[in-house]
Amino acid sequence: MENKIFSQDLIIHSQEVKGVSYMINTEKSIDIDECDIKYKILQHKENERDFKIKILLNLDNLKMIVEGHYEVNEEVEEKHRSKIIAFAGLSALIPFLRYSLLTVTSVTQEGGINLPLIDMQKLISDNTEGENKEKIKKPVTKKKKVSKKSPKK
Repeated sequence: MENKIFSQDLIIHSQEVKGVSYMINTEKSIDIDECDIKYKILQHKENERDFKIKILLNLDNLKMIVEGHYEVNEEVEEKHRSKIIAFAGLSALIPFLRYSLLTVTSVTQEGGINLPLIDMQKLISDNTEGENKEKIKKPVTKKKKVSKKSPKK
């Protein structure tokens, strides 16, 4: 990562809106200050450089899910890979979310909503803390003993 242009570290395969849910509320317009953003990183099992990021934007009257499919350049050292995945992946997908939100809401009563600036470090730390809190241990199940006796003839 030293002395490299950041954009060469990440390959963008696709970015798309996966879902939008909008409820018309004539008494209350969408308040962007009360938005909730969560994301999830899904890594490929065989290729650790290949990953997807899903972002869920949750507002009072609107929910939107966007997904980006990316790959870390093979020249990036393994020790830097997780930072590229978290920061570069989100940095590439959030402008797409911003554009998609503006485009979708431009035909609503709000006339277009701009997503405010996002503190990336806070978003990542909040999401990581939330993941750690929500992890549930699987209950321990006892294995049944299987008899090794051969069946009688």
